[in-house]
Amino acid sequence: MKHAFLTFVTFIIIATQIHSQEIIKPNFALATHPIVVDKVQFTDSLIYVALTIHNKIEGGEFCADEIIYLLEYQNNTKAYAIEATGIPTCPETYKFQSPGEKLSFELKFTGFEEIPKYLNIIEDCEENCFSVYGVILDEKMNGDINQAFGFFKSDNLDFALSLFRTAARENPGYPFAFLYGNIIEIYALKEDYKKASEWLKFLEASQFIDKENVMEQISQKSFYNKLSD
Repeated sequence: MKHAFLTFVTFIIIATQIHSQEIIKPNFALATHPIVVDKVQFTDSLIYVALTIHNKIEGGEFCADEIIYLLEYQNNTKAYAIEATGIPTCPETYKFQSPGEKLSFELKFTGFEEIPKYLNIIEDCEENCFSVYGVILDEKMNGDINQAFGFFKSDNLDFALSLFRTAARENPGYPFAFLYGNIIEIYALKEDYKKASEWLKFLEASQFIDKENVMEQISQKSFYNKLSD
């Protein structure tokens, strides 16, 4: 699972053909399980999503429920899975041999009329259901985020901050907070605690879906106590 706060180091490749678009390693806000999205591919009528789950426990098992769907935000529409490859359908399960083992699988969905900018992947079941929230499919947004993490790795905090702010400003409809968590952290690393506190107050007053999760992560950072000074 990719996490916010400067650990979302991903790279995106957009390969556009006449009737196909492929997004490699899209960024996303959070996941309920240690899952990464390897690829999302759109054709004229279908959507293919490749994922990998990383087993963390002894005796781990995993399966795909019969009802899995993609939820896009603009029109609140769903695309349902019609086929799963590389993973058993519940109640049958894949039994991991040991912690650390990974399982890659692919889901095929019905399509949308237009390619959305971002979506959720939701397994609709009663317990231990997996979901991946805020998967970003917009080329520029992914590009800005990836560049931001690249600049952070090279210790260029000003450029990283600018790109995270650009991604947040240009995508006001993205209902997740992880971009703001990274903005707060970079301001704190720059020792601009006043700005970091201002962004934290904005986050506290927001309606982002993952607000509590991001604020919990911020509260565990070494700089957190300085934001209330």
